[in-house]
Amino acid sequence: MEKTNILVVYDPTQEAQPALERAVSIAAATPCNLHVFCCIHADIPKNADKATTVRQQLDEQRAVIEQAVTGLEPGGTELTIGLEWDKDWYQAVVRTSISKNADVVLKSTYRHSVGKRILNRSSDWTLIRECLCPVLLVREDSDGEVQKILAAIDIRAKSDAYQRINQNIIDFSHRLLDQGNAEVHFINAFRDLKEVPDRNELVQACGIEGDRIHLRMGEPDEVIVQSAEEMNANLVVVGNSARSGLAAVMRGNTVERVLDRLACDVLSLP
Repeated sequence: MEKTNILVVYDPTQEAQPALERAVSIAAATPCNLHVFCCIHADIPKNADKATTVRQQLDEQRAVIEQAVTGLEPGGTELTIGLEWDKDWYQAVVRTSISKNADVVLKSTYRHSVGKRILNRSSDWTLIRECLCPVLLVREDSDGEVQKILAAIDIRAKSDAYQRINQNIIDFSHRLLDQGNAEVHFINAFRDLKEVPDRNELVQACGIEGDRIHLRMGEPDEVIVQSAEEMNANLVVVGNSARSGLAAVMRGNTVERVLDRLACDVLSLP
């Protein structure tokens, strides 16, 4: 069986590395290829030798990461480290996820105001929009124990893209169910009574008991956040509709709108 390729984003600006800790706990349960990636950049004085300075700073950062992962490599897991010098480090992560054929990207995430995300083009948004693989955004205060999962789908979606996202979410949720360590709930939001989803269709599509199926009226992001809080979810799984252009900047997709309002981890599935 092929090992899962996990790409972990190491944040050089933070002491705590929840994404790395989560990746190690995953690797302890399932041997995988674990690649820890870090991208740094800084202004270099005009009188300094750029190549030498860049190499020195990369070497110093590598030493920090090597110290951080010392003793963390679980048996059966291959751990590698990668570094890059680039101002747009979130774009570097996307490139690396492709070159490393990552099955999932893990990144620590911190809450931002809506205005700050819009003005500063958050790296989280860039990752979930441009990564070809799932992105798991790990909260700093998360305990890492996946117990209750809230998976958001829209059974009424008719386009091929949305149907594919729905199926990806359902398939992922069932893999967790098969492991027997998670309580999975599915939620389908609808905006008015004319759009009420068919509960029987949902039960059949999700293959789960009816009491784990939730239909709620309201905007999807509002419904997801409120439901996650009520059930004390550890993980919310949301599809990434890959908006682009002005609509993406001003409104974004559902995963972007819930990101800073959830206290738990968020998994974005393309």
